[in-house]
Amino acid sequence: MDKRINRFKICDFRFYPYLARVFERLPEEVREKVLSDKSFQILADEDVLNACVLRYNFGNPVKTLVYLSSKTLSKSGHQIIYTIAHEIAKYVLSGVETEAEFHEKDIEDLLMQWGFEIEVEAVRNDKAITESEGYKTGYEWAQKQSQDYLMQHFGLYFDEWNESGLERMSTKRFNKSNHRVEPDSILDNIVKLKKATGVEPTRDRTLEALSLRKAMLAGIMVAVKEFKLKDLSIQKNWASSHSSYKYM
Repeated sequence: MDKRINRFKICDFRFYPYLARVFERLPEEVREKVLSDKSFQILADEDVLNACVLRYNFGNPVKTLVYLSSKTLSKSGHQIIYTIAHEIAKYVLSGVETEAEFHEKDIEDLLMQWGFEIEVEAVRNDKAITESEGYKTGYEWAQKQSQDYLMQHFGLYFDEWNESGLERMSTKRFNKSNHRVEPDSILDNIVKLKKATGVEPTRDRTLEALSLRKAMLAGIMVAVKEFKLKDLSIQKNWASSHSSYKYM
């Protein structure tokens, strides 16, 4: 990892692995431009969500400040990487032309030139999935379950979803026609429960192109990520409190 990333001092430590992965993949000239420009800063502070007043001091005048909300950490890994790379692409493009002169397609085209094709494609699919009833059904059901239960039955899919989204999962792995596995039965039961409450999943434009099952599974995976984020936050608070006690 390029140690110059450490100059983003007011940055939630949970973002650092993602920052490292983004900067490692950037073209060398872009990486040098961003890391050498001390007027570019990244801010990620969980206290922003609760504090009435916060004050930050930077060693150099800041012209571009990117704020990463800690809520972003509940997203999949590919979405977090996309978010960071997206803001860097905007920064690079703004040095060539004003923001009024470039569009979202220009940003995505640049990201694809840099080698972030998987993330761009996955985020496009994610946006469609999260609008579906299947996604909402899976997410709401998963929130009522325990993390252990979800990982026992759906952990097989978590890493793949987190890295590149379910749309890149091989059809053979996901196709239930060959092997009837327990997660399939659970997903079917969720649909039955939804119907029993009188709420029928709608046949909207998203479900015409996307699998209901994958949409439900995506909702479940987001809930799993939130469970994992809570665990990490608890560990962070525990370490912070013990560190404070040690030096009292």
